[in-house]
Amino acid sequence: MGAKISAPGHGGGKRGRLDVNSDPNVIPFIDVMLVLLIIFMIAAPIASVDVTVDMPESRIMSSKRPPKPTWISLQDNGSGQTRTYVMNDEVPIERLGEVAIEEWQKNTRAVTFDECMAEAEGTSIHCRIYIRADAATRYKNVMRVMNELNSRGFTKVALVTEDRRR
Repeated sequence: MGAKISAPGHGGGKRGRLDVNSDPNVIPFIDVMLVLLIIFMIAAPIASVDVTVDMPESRIMSSKRPPKPTWISLQDNGSGQTRTYVMNDEVPIERLGEVAIEEWQKNTRAVTFDECMAEAEGTSIHCRIYIRADAATRYKNVMRVMNELNSRGFTKVALVTEDRRR
């Protein structure tokens, strides 16, 4: 510890008391820094690995970005008639299949519609088309849309629901 001591009568303060020393005591700081320096000097060689390992090559192809989904939306207008949309465009039910194929091919540029339908069952997830229906839409209208899509070759149809957990 550092202290400033002076003899009594030589500016040492009143009646033999010592003056207050305002200089910072850096000795504990230096001790801590030296201990940390020693620890890091010992730990640094442990962190580097000198063993060479011949790693095998990967045969996995990087996954491609999935295609943009194609949506079919059904909306009941209250009078018993159902409005059908492919993406955001209203389409009559009679033209639904051909418009859905055109829109699907715009969204999925990687393969053609025929190639997608010819793929193996487990790998053709990107051939899927999604149907969203209003809660007021009758079941028979949803089935009619599904039958129209199925007759045009869409065998993978997914029904989309609202996530109410939020």
